[in-house]
Amino acid sequence: MKIFLLGLFVFLFPVLCFGQTMLADLKPAHAAVLEDFLSKNKEYQFLSSKVISADYMKFVRESLGKNAKPYYLAADFNQDKFEDFAIILSRKGARKASGATSQEHKYDYPLAVVIFNGSKNGTYTRAFIEKLEAPHVCFLKVEGTRKKTLYFGVFETDNSRIFAPTRNSYVVKAPNYR
Repeated sequence: MKIFLLGLFVFLFPVLCFGQTMLADLKPAHAAVLEDFLSKNKEYQFLSSKVISADYMKFVRESLGKNAKPYYLAADFNQDKFEDFAIILSRKGARKASGATSQEHKYDYPLAVVIFNGSKNGTYTRAFIEKLEAPHVCFLKVEGTRKKTLYFGVFETDNSRIFAPTRNSYVVKAPNYR
């Protein structure tokens, strides 16, 4: 029995330690929509949070919460009372030296934030894509209780942006730091 439990722990430990490591780590409806999107848009690939070192992921969890999935977030971003979801994907292209000295921030990678709006019939529509270049130590976060604000950020930097909903899409805004 002890060997079985140890084996189970070793098998599940990577899932517990990291955020989304595969499509199956997303909600099933979101995974299906994303899989369809990726099959039709070959420029984009699923980005596993395994690209973040275990030590740095510990810091991520301290900042975002123990169950955080830094590249995936579900909430009602556009305040229509239906759950939406956003995901950071990788794009085809080469990494570029950023000039930063820390290992985690040394390179910028071609990434994209893709936002899917939910609807009353349970379907999702791609509402927005923002292509960007950033280190893998980036994240999505939502703030606010009644009116939620979707943020993209890079840990330990002031590199961030807000995705503000418009009628059927989103616009990118700089955060208002005070």
